[in-house]
Amino acid sequence: MSNFNLASLPSSLLHKILSKVATCHLRDFGSARVAFSGFNQIGREEYFYRSEDLLNLNDWIDEANALRKFRLRCYQAGNLEAIYMRVDENLLRGGKPKHTLCKRCTVFLHIRQARRRA
Repeated sequence: MSNFNLASLPSSLLHKILSKVATCHLRDFGSARVAFSGFNQIGREEYFYRSEDLLNLNDWIDEANALRKFRLRCYQAGNLEAIYMRVDENLLRGGKPKHTLCKRCTVFLHIRQARRRA
């Protein structure tokens, strides 16, 4: 069996792998970025955080600080799910929506969830 080289994979596939790792366990996300420079490069891109799937992100209690930082980075990158989650959390606390994209986020998330079910 020949050796497998991660560097030979297209960046879109590396993005999907790193996204899956981040969704499953944030500690492994950090380890993957340290272990392979291709993952580290993708993990630095704003697009990665903008497109990350936060609805399926596991809340690991022992990694609460890392999870908070990851979600904040996604929010700052303009990830619609992160914006929706922040608005939703604010509304649960009795606040008013602070983000102008709130309605668009809600519509986007409903469409995205419907596509996943199909």
